Amino acid sequence: MTIDHATLASIHCLWDEMADLPASEPEISLGKLFSRIGNLIESRHGYWLSSLRLIDDAAADPLYGWRARSIVFHGELPADQHAYTSTVKQLDKGIPDESTYNHVRRAGRFRATLMVDHVSKEFYSGDHYIHHYLGRGITDRLFVVMPVNEDVESYFIFDRLRGEPDFTRKELEIASYALRSLGWFNRQIHLSYGQLVADSPLTPTERNVLKHLLSGSAEKIIAEAMSQSPHTTHQYVKTLFRKFNVRSRAELTALWLGHA
Repeated sequence: MTIDHATLASIHCLWDEMADLPASEPEISLGKLFSRIGNLIESRHGYWLSSLRLIDDAAADPLYGWRARSIVFHGELPADQHAYTSTVKQLDKGIPDESTYNHVRRAGRFRATLMVDHVSKEFYSGDHYIHHYLGRGITDRLFVVMPVNEDVESYFIFDRLRGEPDFTRKELEIASYALRSLGWFNRQIHLSYGQLVADSPLTPTERNVLKHLLSGSAEKIIAEAMSQSPHTTHQYVKTLFRKFNVRSRAELTALWLGHA
C-alpha cells in the first residue's frame, strides 16, 4: 500500500465517525463519506447510485438485467437531475453507453477503476461523453462499485470538473481503500430504500416511518410527527415488518445494523 500515514489516519477516523452516526439517517453518513473522501482525492462532485438486477432471464438483455435506481448527488450541479433522468430512460430501454455496459459485465464483485482504464478512446468523442459529461463540465471520473448481493450494487462515483487534472492511481487507491471496509454501510443504504426487497421498494412515507422507528420513537410519537392517526402509523409499521420479513422492531434494528 502506498497511502501515506496521514491519509490512512484520516480514513480510519472517518470509519469511526460513520459508525457513530445514527442508523436512521443514512443520507447524513453518505454526505460525510463523500465530503471526506472528496477532500482526500480533491473531488467536488459525485454521487451514490443503486443498481438492481430486475430481470431474471437476462441472457438477451444488453444490461444483463441491471437497471439504475436511486441516486444521491454530492455537490449537485444544475443539470444533474436532468442528465440522470434521460440516462435512466435510455437504460430502461436497454440502451447502454459503453461505460455502463462495461460495468454490468463485471457485476458481482468489488471493483475500482479510473475512467481511462474503463472505456475506449472512442468513448471520449462520442455523444454520451460530450453531452452527459462535458455538458455538465465533468471531464474525468473515478468509480468504486460495491455489491450487496448478487442482485444489488452501489456505485460510488467521484468526478473531476473542467479545469481540474485527471484522477491519479494513488487517488484511486485512496478511494478504494476508504470504501472497501464499509460493507455494513453499503447494506444500510439499500435497506433504507427498501432495495434488499427489490420487488417491493419503500414509498417515501414508509421510509419516513422507518427512520422514526430506527430512532426509537414510539408509534404515538411517530403519528404526531407525521400528522397521521395512530392507526395509520401502525399499519405502516406492519407493512414495513412484512417487507423486511421481521416480526418486531428489535429484529428490524438488528437487520439494519447487519446483525441478522
